[in-house]
Amino acid sequence: MKRVLMERLGSWTSGEELAASYGISRAAVWKAVGSLRAEGYDIEASRKGYRLSSIPDLLREDIIKASLGTELLGRAVIVHPTLPSTNAEAKRIAPSAGDGTVVVAEVQTAGRGRMERSWSSPPGGVWMSIIVKPKIPPSLAFRVNIAASVAVARALETLYSLDVKIKWPNDLLVGGKKVSGILTEIGAEMDCLEYAVVGIGINANIDPGSLPEEGRATSISGELGREVLLVELVTRVLEEMEGVYGDIADSFDRIHEEWSQRSATLGRRVRITTRSGEFEGRAMDLDADGALLVERDGGQLERVVAGDCVHLRRPK
Repeated sequence: MKRVLMERLGSWTSGEELAASYGISRAAVWKAVGSLRAEGYDIEASRKGYRLSSIPDLLREDIIKASLGTELLGRAVIVHPTLPSTNAEAKRIAPSAGDGTVVVAEVQTAGRGRMERSWSSPPGGVWMSIIVKPKIPPSLAFRVNIAASVAVARALETLYSLDVKIKWPNDLLVGGKKVSGILTEIGAEMDCLEYAVVGIGINANIDPGSLPEEGRATSISGELGREVLLVELVTRVLEEMEGVYGDIADSFDRIHEEWSQRSATLGRRVRITTRSGEFEGRAMDLDADGALLVERDGGQLERVVAGDCVHLRRPK
């Protein structure tokens, strides 16, 4: 019944038609409508029948799919009330899942960031992982992470007019504070990329003071002074991600250029920590393979493929 009402959003459907469609009594229709109202669906009733006035802001498969304007991403949407990690679940199902499958959790109990750092994932945020299967070799998998960073930045700017910057390798900042993080993990064999799982965490309707990184993290609601619609945010991110998906294999120069323009890291003095040690210098450029080019204090140019990057204070 919910499907019919959603397909006819804003229009009336008679109780008699609903009863006939599902082979139930009018009383059973009324009971089903009551259950949907209890879930948060705004359904009007009159002599004309029943009308769904608006799609509620609930992270549900059917609601997300009904709001999406994509062809590939979100073709399959799987929502869990709670998961340890959307990335872990997405990796589990990735070999058999279709390209563009999305895993969403209302809460993560063991969310992860880079270098196995924990990621606070309470109610009110967007915690999701997208399974993509671009036809590229594993050596180009870094492009997925860069494209996702650009897509999320575009979504936040378009929806909320926020000035979003990208911190290498995978954080998005507003006012210098972290509002979103991206963790991309891959499955590959030899020279074949089987899948990439793009984990996206966004602090949406969360009190910045409750975040573990207090003072260094923010939220959309904290910046705007109001809560935002989670379904709208999820669908916009997926739409922007689909918009850059084709550029991962072709025309990547455009994504590379936009990432560089949005970068909060390039031109900054940074401290880099890798498995081999720590050094400071000036971030100069993003190399063609996703490595950060850093000029050490002694003048030597270092390629940082993987590591932790800390922005140091700008000189006065």
